[in-house]
Amino acid sequence: MEEFSLLQELLIIFVVSSVVVYIVHLVKFPPMVGLLLAGVIMGPYGLQLVKDIDHVKLLAEVGVVVLLFTVGLEFSLSRFATMWTSMLSVGVPQVLICGLVGFAATALHFSTIGPAILAGMLIAMSSTAVVLKLLIDRGELGAPHGRVATAVLLFQDLLVLVSMLILPMLAPDPESDVSLWKELLKGTIAMLAVLLATRYVIPQILYYVVKTRNRELFLLHVVALCLGTALATASTGLSLALGAFLAGLALSDSEYAQQTLAEALPFRDILSSLFFVSVGMLLNLNFVAEHVAIVSLTVVAMIVLKILAIVVPMIVAGYPLRTAIITGLALAQVGEFSFVMASRGIELGLLGEEDSQIFLASAVVTMAVTPLLIGVAPRVAAWFPDRSQIDDHHLTTANVEGQLSNHVIICGYGLNGKNVAKTLRSIDIEYIVLEMNPSTVRRNRALGEPIFFGDCSREAILEKAGIHDANTLVIAISDPATTRRSVQLARELNPSVHIIVRTRYLADMDDLRRLGANEIIPEEFETSVEIFSRVLRHYGIPRNMVLDLINRLRNDHYGVLRGLERSSISVELPVDFLSKIEVETCALHAKASAIGKSIKEINLRAATGATVIGVRRGLEVIANPPPDFRFEVNDIAILLGDRSQLERAIFELDPHLESEKLLG
Repeated sequence: MEEFSLLQELLIIFVVSSVVVYIVHLVKFPPMVGLLLAGVIMGPYGLQLVKDIDHVKLLAEVGVVVLLFTVGLEFSLSRFATMWTSMLSVGVPQVLICGLVGFAATALHFSTIGPAILAGMLIAMSSTAVVLKLLIDRGELGAPHGRVATAVLLFQDLLVLVSMLILPMLAPDPESDVSLWKELLKGTIAMLAVLLATRYVIPQILYYVVKTRNRELFLLHVVALCLGTALATASTGLSLALGAFLAGLALSDSEYAQQTLAEALPFRDILSSLFFVSVGMLLNLNFVAEHVAIVSLTVVAMIVLKILAIVVPMIVAGYPLRTAIITGLALAQVGEFSFVMASRGIELGLLGEEDSQIFLASAVVTMAVTPLLIGVAPRVAAWFPDRSQIDDHHLTTANVEGQLSNHVIICGYGLNGKNVAKTLRSIDIEYIVLEMNPSTVRRNRALGEPIFFGDCSREAILEKAGIHDANTLVIAISDPATTRRSVQLARELNPSVHIIVRTRYLADMDDLRRLGANEIIPEEFETSVEIFSRVLRHYGIPRNMVLDLINRLRNDHYGVLRGLERSSISVELPVDFLSKIEVETCALHAKASAIGKSIKEINLRAATGATVIGVRRGLEVIANPPPDFRFEVNDIAILLGDRSQLERAIFELDPHLESEKLLG
């Protein structure tokens, strides 16, 4: 059975991993933590279920290649353009702070400079997979802290390209500096060649492949592209993963990017899982138990450093303290690409056994506590007074409070907030906008918009916005926690203010209503309402009945759609009342008996039951023609009735025609 040893070990890996990941899922930890723990259990320092780790490492290397290929596809140069402000103002300082402090803290420990630089790189990275998954699950990806976190994570992913390029130069090497520069030049040329080929040559090849409509052929070319570019860069002394990343990046804005990503994702998920399992196999639990103090200290130091490295740049950039703290806690873990770089560092001799064990243990712990940190982040942020200001655009008593009454306060200036503001402005209703994005505030104040930088979940901000005299409060932000806090606070400050809240998820409706919201507009249900209203109209249900049903659904707080037993909505619509009514046409030739006669003279309705609802004459369509309208040659009569009525009407208009043939 030795020839099946690899198959047996893969079976063990996937069975154990699936069980561990399921258990980890039940306690709300990221799947990546489960994969690392599965590796610990199966590895040489655990139950030793897997003997030949070299085979697993080989497949894991392929997994890293596919992982970086898909990261390149998802990154997209166009996405970079929309996030460059946050990347420069927060991402760059974060990486520099973590890198420099990590370097300084470990420089005395290591005998050479290379490992210390690597340590700084490892600490700088955060987990794109874990953070984005948690933010999506919490509905906070569109919140201010979600947008900044996404920009920083994408910037870090981009830096993987540079990091993988630098690592070979940091390794102990007897060659001269000139030789290193030659290698760097050769690698740069190889990178440019890969970018140019995947940008201009590969899409042309894929065009002809796609024309065949052969999915298997397309898949083969995607695999060949991914592995081929990886080998091309590896042949120049760079890493396999670097070439795959470049290939994905170059294809990210092409018309084939989405299909390529869809084909690569199953391979990425399976093979990258093997990578994290292989990393877990390297973790020695006995070593961790013997060095629990240093591991704990390292974990605390990394979390504190990474929080400060986000909070300080964000405050300097003008973001509110609350947003900065939540973002810092969200990005306080070590990322998956740190494992990639650590594995490469071990291969190059930059990390020894003891140092790699300390890093692996610390990194796993930081990732494991990420759900907890993100969960408590809003409460932690509430402990700190927020005194953020932006030039003269911050909200002050002098420029708002006391000057407005019976006005509308709009929280959030996204698409919904902007549309509300436009509507209010068109009918001369006074309003004020509170927004947390400093760039949005500056840009729109320059256009004359009454928009101010302020956190609507802060009592002082709402008071300065005139909450006591406001008629309506519209909350159109993407942060569920801030939305709930704002509703509760506004209701306490002004019991009579009318609060309208937009929310993305139905799970928030009951909480928002309990906290004091008067009207809650869930995006999920409003989309459903729009869809089924169009379905009903397509069935011919009268428009007033459809509108009445929609109003009843909204007044019942979407009880029917939410499946609530207390819902009193009963729906009885005449869905089939138009099923027997048809529209037919009849062309009038020169011999037709209706030529020259009026609709009144023919008296078609009395004779057949059908009604003339229109006449087409040339390019003109005459709707609801009057009784004295006279038919001419080549007119086309448009008739309404059931099948038998229409047959009689066509024969009445033109008895020379065989109505049976015309109608069927």
